[in-house]
Amino acid sequence: MSVIVITSAEAKRLTTVENVRSDLGLKSDDPPSAVIERFIDQASARAASFCRRRFGRETVRERIGLHGAATSPDGGLLLSCEPVGAIATLSLDGVALLPGSYEADERFVHFLSDGERRCWRGRSVLIEYEAGWLLPDEDRGASTAPDLPADIEHAVIQLVGASLSAVGRDMMLKSENVDGVLSQSWYVQGAAAALPHPEAEAILSQYRRPVFV
Repeated sequence: MSVIVITSAEAKRLTTVENVRSDLGLKSDDPPSAVIERFIDQASARAASFCRRRFGRETVRERIGLHGAATSPDGGLLLSCEPVGAIATLSLDGVALLPGSYEADERFVHFLSDGERRCWRGRSVLIEYEAGWLLPDEDRGASTAPDLPADIEHAVIQLVGASLSAVGRDMMLKSENVDGVLSQSWYVQGAAAALPHPEAEAILSQYRRPVFV
């Protein structure tokens, strides 16, 4: 498989200032929106890096060799980018196929014959398609892309919350106890943890793309 990004995702923020304030119970003006936006950018980039994917909508061109290609039980071709949105063009061995001769679901593109799904026959498929989710700060317009899953946004908000909680705090402090007055204990990221919030890491792990060696 080979994938070329034709149009990169314009939107990258996986949540909004308003949603962060609402979920974390922050005041309307404290901290300033600019601070939250900076942490949203950082958390969104960290989530994308951890999951090895871009979440926003982008247009890609992919060539798939049919010999040994990964398929679904009914013969659909596994695409590298998902969720799959609108397909712009598709050709089989250099011959353009009409839209009614194929269909796509979230991860696969299927060949149709008489309205039924059939196995692909030939050497290679070249397909240009949109993949990715509609992000929280985007206008839907005419897009048919699915909304970003709510649990992904929740995980990113948790990462923003972890960054906000660290502001002005001694990062070396693990625990502190003043008898009868104060007791503090912080989550300390372990050596095996990739993200500073354990629940966020557990959620995002479900969307992490594997590395094929």
